[in-house]
Amino acid sequence: MLLKKVERGRMINVIKEQKDAHLSRAMTTYGDYLLRICYTYVKNWTVAEDLVQETFVKYYERMEQFREEASVKTYLYRIAINNCHSCLSSWRYKKIQVIDFWGKFISLSGNPEREVLENEAEAILVASIEQLPIKYKDVLLLFHFAEFSLKEIANLLKLPENTVKTRLRRARQMVGLTLLEEGFEYGSDS
Repeated sequence: MLLKKVERGRMINVIKEQKDAHLSRAMTTYGDYLLRICYTYVKNWTVAEDLVQETFVKYYERMEQFREEASVKTYLYRIAINNCHSCLSSWRYKKIQVIDFWGKFISLSGNPEREVLENEAEAILVASIEQLPIKYKDVLLLFHFAEFSLKEIANLLKLPENTVKTRLRRARQMVGLTLLEEGFEYGSDS
């Protein structure tokens, strides 16, 4: 009886060590990518880091449930995107955004014209992406920023590949129209 308990304890330790090693590899391999994708959603590095940490915690807790129907990368991105959606819809995040806005507004009192001119093109692009409906924003961000293939995005979002292509095309068109309205031309820096 005692021998069985000792063996069981060793088995549990071996399994825990394997889980820890697997998590460590996943963090090393996908941590930076997850951070970038979370940042594209929340526009705050600290919040993005928290979301990535939460993603890895959920992954570790549910590692046994992972059925390997998709790659680990796809599984982690799905968790991260769900975390981002939850964060963006939370009252806490909206409250932080208002506080940050007023903090930036007050700090720009030195030379606001220069700040606006330096960041105008990037701000317009970001704003046009943020205005997209979530179904188009997800596809655009996964394709261009996370560098997923159309097939991977289709698997990740559980959509037909042609639907992903259509959403990507429509997202690009919407962003392009916004940029044209703001006086930018496709492929130009002016």
